[in-house]
Amino acid sequence: MNTSEKRDMITVEKGSPYRYSEFFAGFTTLYTDRCAERVAGNGAAFFAYLDGVPAGYMFIEKKRSVSGIIHVFTKPELRGRGVMQALVRTAAEECGHSVGTSLSDSHEFFPAAAHVFEKCGYERRNGRYIYRCDSEDMWERWDSYMQKSGKRLCDTLRRQGFETLTLAEAGEDLLRQFRETPYSEYKCEQNHQHLILPGADVDPEVSVMVTLHGRLAAYVFSYMPDRISAIFQTLSSSAALHGSGVILLAITEGLAKVRERGVTRLVFSMEEAGASANAFREKVLSVLVSKRSRIVSFTYFPKEETLR
Repeated sequence: MNTSEKRDMITVEKGSPYRYSEFFAGFTTLYTDRCAERVAGNGAAFFAYLDGVPAGYMFIEKKRSVSGIIHVFTKPELRGRGVMQALVRTAAEECGHSVGTSLSDSHEFFPAAAHVFEKCGYERRNGRYIYRCDSEDMWERWDSYMQKSGKRLCDTLRRQGFETLTLAEAGEDLLRQFRETPYSEYKCEQNHQHLILPGADVDPEVSVMVTLHGRLAAYVFSYMPDRISAIFQTLSSSAALHGSGVILLAITEGLAKVRERGVTRLVFSMEEAGASANAFREKVLSVLVSKRSRIVSFTYFPKEETLR
C-alpha cells in the first residue's frame, strides 16, 4: 500500500456520543450538544477516522420503523475525501431498517450533501416547507387577519356543520376512521397514521380534528417541545374539501390551544403539495411567518443486497 492509499484509509466505529466534544472540541455548539443528549438516550453515534485521526462523526436517533440521521459532520480540512460518504453508508448498513435525514436546500453545503446521500442509495423525497413565527407582534397580526376574514370563514364552516375537537377528545370511531382511511385520500406524501401511536411527537390536547356529520374532514397534529414553542408538524384535509377553508378551521383551533398555554414561538411543517396548498401557505401562514425555508428528505430503504 502506498502512502496516498494509507492516508485515505477510512474506518468507522460506534462510540459514546459524548466523545464528539473530545475529538471535535473546536466545533461544538449548543445544537450539537443537544443532539448528543438525544442520541445518548435513544440512538447511536459513529466516528470516522482518516488514517487513524478523528475526521468526522454522525448522530442517529432510533425510532420504530425509521431511524434519522440528525447530525453529520466532517472536519473542514478533511472534506472531499470520502468521510461523510463512509458515515452515511454505515447508517444504511447498521440500522436494519429505513433511515433518513432532512436537509435545508438553502444551506451552503446542500448540493454536496445531497450528492453524497444519493450516491449512497438514499432516495430524494418530496420536500417540506418550514415556516417559523417568533416575532413580538405575532399574535396581534393573527388577530388582525382573523378579524378581517378568517373569523368569517370559520363561522361559515361551523354553520355548515363542521365541528372541531382535540385528538384527546376523539372517540374510537373517529380514530378508526383515521387509521382506516387511505392516506392518499388526504394527498399526503407520507402515511400519518403512526402519529396516533403511543410515544409519537404529538400532544393530543393541542392537536385538532375537524369533522363533518361525524366524518373526518381535516386534522392538524402538533406538540410543544418546550413551554414557549409549538410545532405544527402535520396539516391535512380530505381531497374532496381542498379549497373549502376547512384546514383554516383546524389551524385556528390549534393556535387557540397553544396560545392559552403561553406559546410565543411557532413552527409549521408542511409537505410539498399542489397549487391550492401553495396558495394557502402564502395567504394564511404569511400572516405569521418571520422565516421560511424548504427541507428536502433523503431516505434509504433496505434492499436484499448490502451497500458496498
